Amino acid sequence: MYAWLVVEVEHAGLLPAALARAWRGGGGEVVEIELPARKQTRTLAFARADPAPGAPVPRRAPRWPDLIADWSDIHSERLFPDDALPVLAEEISALGADALLVHVAPGLAGATVAWYERGALSLYEHVGGTTVSWSEADGLGRPSPGGLRSMALAGARKLADARDEFILDRIEQTARATGEALLERALHRFLAADPPPFDELAGLVAHARPRPIEPP
Repeated sequence: MYAWLVVEVEHAGLLPAALARAWRGGGGEVVEIELPARKQTRTLAFARADPAPGAPVPRRAPRWPDLIADWSDIHSERLFPDDALPVLAEEISALGADALLVHVAPGLAGATVAWYERGALSLYEHVGGTTVSWSEADGLGRPSPGGLRSMALAGARKLADARDEFILDRIEQTARATGEALLERALHRFLAADPPPFDELAGLVAHARPRPIEPP
């Protein structure tokens, strides 16, 4: 299982203050990964809980919007495996950094991406036992039909509107292909280019040298 909080590297300096506001116990660590981006490379910071001191304890529950929280209750599908990273995402976005929350199940059988802006969830998409998308503008919805090719073409046509064009496409695809497409679309929003395949990206994060996130 992979669970990351992703921010642009220039916002990584906000992580200590956000962690102090989000967690009472446990520690965090961050790695910086340089990825291909449109006309250049771009460095993203991938933060995660540090397993060494024990699991972090969030100071409060995440503030999920009512519609997505009700969907989770009805379908008995967790919105995220734990509360620590969603609370950290809320806190760092409240400090001014747009944040991407990512969870990937083994084998990419399930995947979750969530965008945070101004201290709150703005976009959520999930594939697993069931599938859902939610956004501030459109509320709760079903994935739109079409294949990965049409999704990629739509993304290319609407690159200028990438912040608003973040629709999960599950129809006619396997769970793994859907999960990878979900993550590709999310990271495209940072990079304005296609990220490496997920297995390659996960390897880069796993082998990078982490540094601790130390509260101020």
